[in-house]
Amino acid sequence: MKVQSSKFKVFAVFGFISFMLMSLVPQSQTIDSKLLQAEQLYNTSKYDSAALLYQSVIDSGYQSPELYYNLGNTYFKLQEIPTAILFYEKALKLDPNNDGIVHNLKLCNTLIPDRIDEVPRIFFIRWYQGLYNYLPIDVWAFIGLGFFFLASFFILFYFLSSVTIIRKFGFWVALIFVMISAFTFFLTTQKYSSFKQHNEAIIFTPSITVKSSPAESSVDLFVIHEGTKVMILDKVGTWRKIKIQNGSIGWIESENMQLI
Repeated sequence: MKVQSSKFKVFAVFGFISFMLMSLVPQSQTIDSKLLQAEQLYNTSKYDSAALLYQSVIDSGYQSPELYYNLGNTYFKLQEIPTAILFYEKALKLDPNNDGIVHNLKLCNTLIPDRIDEVPRIFFIRWYQGLYNYLPIDVWAFIGLGFFFLASFFILFYFLSSVTIIRKFGFWVALIFVMISAFTFFLTTQKYSSFKQHNEAIIFTPSITVKSSPAESSVDLFVIHEGTKVMILDKVGTWRKIKIQNGSIGWIESENMQLI
């Protein structure tokens, strides 16, 4: 009876997994169908309909740099520049080295009122940021795993070989690969944390006065306009403490922005 019970449990588990996998197929086909239909609408200049269809795919839980990029292009055609910037930024977050996304985002930023110069960064911060953005999060994760398995392979030389020079070689190579693996996993976790935090936003109010504190009666500091990218540093109620690229800091209400 125990053997039959165990067999039944195994079949039940396999049956459940098979059911789940089969249920994903129609969903994938529906998404592909919508994306194809949206692309056809875009190519026939029916941008409003294309935008609605792309958005419905996002609302279903699907996301990719290509999807955000295509939606950004659609809103660019609709001349809704802040919304185009928002989706280009979302696409860039997933694929930071995509030349097409970078080019279109730069083009959009020339069409908004604010021209904010970024504060120069120290060389090693620029180097780290360039490395950080060089590859998508999933690629960094695979590289980390690859170096970890290589380290495991070379550590075998250390434990199994009786030749001293081979043991030393295996130890030092494994140590180097472990360090590289740890660094790539660090980059992966940093990128994942950044992706989940949503600490950047795009301004969607035509003109907003940034305040010195989270109160309407506080001192006016400066004015920013729609399409401007801000970093969110803190929040108090409906107010958000923001920082713009030139380093200026102040407070605005959250209704004036949309998170990237």
